[in-house]
Amino acid sequence: MEGERTPLLRKPSPIGSSPNLATQSSGLQWDPVRGTKAATCVLLALTLERLAYYALLANLLVFLSLGGNTPKEAMTAVLVVGAIAHFSALGGGWLADGALGRYWTLILGLGLYVIGFAMLTAVAGGILWSNTHASLPQLYIIFTCIGVAAGTVRANFPSFGAEQVRHGGGESVRKFFNWYYWCVNSGSLLGVGFLSLVAQEPATVAGGFLAAWGGAGAGVTLALVLLAVGKPYYVIYRPGSSPLLSTLRILHQGISGCWNLRKSNLQRRSPALSSRSNPNPVNSPSWLDYAKMRYGGSHHDSTVEDVKKLGSVLLLLLLLLPYWLVFFQIETGFQEQGVHLKIGLAPDNTFNIPTSWLSLFDQLFILGLIPLLNGFVYPALDRRGVRVTLFGRIAVGMALSLCAAVSAGLLETISMQHWHDGHHVEQIIHNRKYNSSDVSVLWQVPQYCLVGMAEVFAGVAGLEYVYSTAPKPLQAVAMGLLSAVEGIGSLLGTALIGALSPAWIPQDRDHFQGHLDYYFFLLAGIQGVTLVGFTISLIIKRGSNSRTAALPDSSRISNLSQTPNSRSSGTTVSSSTNTVLSS
Repeated sequence: MEGERTPLLRKPSPIGSSPNLATQSSGLQWDPVRGTKAATCVLLALTLERLAYYALLANLLVFLSLGGNTPKEAMTAVLVVGAIAHFSALGGGWLADGALGRYWTLILGLGLYVIGFAMLTAVAGGILWSNTHASLPQLYIIFTCIGVAAGTVRANFPSFGAEQVRHGGGESVRKFFNWYYWCVNSGSLLGVGFLSLVAQEPATVAGGFLAAWGGAGAGVTLALVLLAVGKPYYVIYRPGSSPLLSTLRILHQGISGCWNLRKSNLQRRSPALSSRSNPNPVNSPSWLDYAKMRYGGSHHDSTVEDVKKLGSVLLLLLLLLPYWLVFFQIETGFQEQGVHLKIGLAPDNTFNIPTSWLSLFDQLFILGLIPLLNGFVYPALDRRGVRVTLFGRIAVGMALSLCAAVSAGLLETISMQHWHDGHHVEQIIHNRKYNSSDVSVLWQVPQYCLVGMAEVFAGVAGLEYVYSTAPKPLQAVAMGLLSAVEGIGSLLGTALIGALSPAWIPQDRDHFQGHLDYYFFLLAGIQGVTLVGFTISLIIKRGSNSRTAALPDSSRISNLSQTPNSRSSGTTVSSSTNTVLSS
């Protein structure tokens, strides 16, 4: 039986049988025309799914705020949705690899999407619960449903689409991922651009958000229909064993074996016996070695060694946590700041720009910067013999993330100063009055662009490192870890907001009595400390490499830095997973 052992760019590995088991659901062999039709259905469904997801993230904070929820509650809800989506990607990958297969897992995920948005639309229309502070616990049922749906499809859309064209060779796969990236960002632009205008421009909450959530629900329903209609054309692999479960078993056996040995030594209470049981401490096995057959485990040596290599991947992912803390401000802190800046653009303030529109600058900047780097900057540096390593790009991304947080903090400081100097503006978003300064919301554009630049460098390079460093049998697990760490970053942001409220992040009516600027500067400080530590470690490593022969990883990283880059929880995810898939 052939199992789907890797859910991303790798081709599924045959386990003990012929690859001819990879046939279309109609029973016909794969051909280019059918593959193109199958990939088209997948990409159209992806575009509609991303439209709905990003429309939710971009507008959820305002939706909850208009219902009477505090900034802390609204920001926390957005971060929780993102965290659930990221953590659910692990479960979505396991479900596809070991139980349902990718196609039926995608059908399940889109079905959950339809249910979640139907319930959210009912809330906006006053049919189910209400958009109030008292109903927030019930609303988390909807958020959980949509978050699980997002994580489930995020883990399977890219690999399922690539499987439809992989028999056409590497060029077909590269073209698919280019279109994949384009569709992800197109869906995001439509969701944030059009549905944000629909949601926030009308005079009543029910009218605007009822139409917006209804439109998003119609999008995921159409995505479900498209995916089902294309079934006769798909190449569908049977589920096999899950690498995630295998990794968890190795971890369990390693911990159990190490604990049992330590317990046995303590029971002996004899230094002599202990030394005879381990005569050569230098070559003593690590705790993971106890999962190997020769130490009483049930796994081959090579399998355990592959799991050990995930350690460096996990370390880098943890170092990127401060970057994710800043990144998630796009849907939280930056939105909270935006509603207290002047949103009127026309001379007579007849047109108010939706605050979520500012996040479009992040996406547009990414769309423009990646082709520039891949088509001109990186090739020019290569011709001059300048090697841009993955770690170097990550450091640049961290620095840009630091600048984004500082920019947001400075803007908030200036806005607060203007307000305290008497430059007040009272603006209406739907039927709710917001106190704001006379500083234009367009001054947020630099911080959004800086976050976009940071994503191009740190986000793309981090994903590229994870994919290239992880052993091939465990690339699915590595990508699951990446998604989980993004989720941890979202949860850390939630905890930070809870700790700083209401002192720094008060009620909207008391916004200018708080210190949102301190919050942004704190994020900048956390990112700055991490950047300094990361840079020092790179300098130490470079000095060590100059005194020894070049490490094998060096050439690999050098080569990878010349490969095409792409966009990420989005995820996200968000959006991070999507980045590496467009390579």
